[in-house]
Amino acid sequence: MRSARIFTSVCFFALVATACSTSQDAGSPTGEVLTLAAAGQGPAEAAVKAFEKANPGVKVKTTYAQDDATYQQQLRTQLSSGTAPDVFRMWPGGGSTMAVKDLAKDGMLMDLSGESWAPGMSADLKAVTSDSAGKVMAVPVTIGAIGAIWNDQALAKSGLSKPTTWPEVLTFCKAAKAKNVVPFALGLKSAWVTQLVPYALTASLIYGPDPDFAKRQQDGQVTFAKSPWKEAENKYLQMKDSGCFNDSPNGVGYDEQMQMVGQGKALGAVHVLSAVESAATFAPKGTTFSMSLFPATDKADQTYMPVSVGIVYGINAKAKHPELAKKFMEFLASPEGQNLYATKSGSSPALSSPAFKPDALQKPVLQAIKDGKATLYPDQDWPNAKVQLEHTTSIQELFNGSIDVATLLGRMDKAYGEAK
Repeated sequence: MRSARIFTSVCFFALVATACSTSQDAGSPTGEVLTLAAAGQGPAEAAVKAFEKANPGVKVKTTYAQDDATYQQQLRTQLSSGTAPDVFRMWPGGGSTMAVKDLAKDGMLMDLSGESWAPGMSADLKAVTSDSAGKVMAVPVTIGAIGAIWNDQALAKSGLSKPTTWPEVLTFCKAAKAKNVVPFALGLKSAWVTQLVPYALTASLIYGPDPDFAKRQQDGQVTFAKSPWKEAENKYLQMKDSGCFNDSPNGVGYDEQMQMVGQGKALGAVHVLSAVESAATFAPKGTTFSMSLFPATDKADQTYMPVSVGIVYGINAKAKHPELAKKFMEFLASPEGQNLYATKSGSSPALSSPAFKPDALQKPVLQAIKDGKATLYPDQDWPNAKVQLEHTTSIQELFNGSIDVATLLGRMDKAYGEAK
């Protein structure tokens, strides 16, 4: 199975807040200044400091956008205008304006196939870091996953247990609501959050039991509208109607969502694993968190988890300091760089890093991989960025009641068939 092979080197999507910051470094004694941009400051900043320490005289001028959507818009504009930094974070595979295949198609990335670390990657790692011709365009840094993240103390206080089947999810939601606590925090105001529950559901309803679905969709044999995607989106609404989420999720952003989880106002959230780092910033001292697979069927052993390369970095095709940028890529690909970035982001390393020690949060992810219960994120096989955009914006409309599931999936099918 493809998703199982992708992680053979293993020994996460979205760190977001609210603002944008830029380092004030004046430069370096030797004049070597690398420019870098990333969404999510903590892990990137740690990597930059370690790189500078290992390379005396080299300085990295950084810009951090703390919201994924804003970051993607800004970087795309900068790349088009020739003002983008030397190195920047992007997304694996395709299906996003800042994904590897989409940027490579537009000639915005440097070919990294000749770098020392590139030949050692597995075929599946190369698949999400290469262009359509098979040239490596990015270094994979972390492994991310989507599942149910839990505030352990809040869950214990509620007296409820983590659901392992779909009927148990609905029962859990009704029981939590009766106790006046939010079962799963949801922040649809942050558009990227809208897709996480469907991705978790489709792992078990589609991509796990039918690993050839994406290929058959590319061949025109199946569509979103005439597939279990319809069941997944209807189950999303069923969760809403069963009281699984907080009131008015379209008016709640990612920060507020993670605040609810961290403070125990919500028992958990269906989210990327790295979101735990954000929830922890709002949590009282001593709070612990855990993660479990999120079920979509009546049988626990039929549950799959979306697991994929999370963070990747590439080099601007028009980088002002290409050799220094390649040196930074080499650091990110090294065991030290992989361990550091994964640890700081609450993820697992994408490449080999013997020093990495998975904690309790990573263990369910690694176990899913070991058990053959891991699937890729669906959007990484989508042919253009329009599909994901239609999905995220239409979910907000779906929750407003202004469209139905058939309309949502029809929009996605139309976008899927459009050339970028």
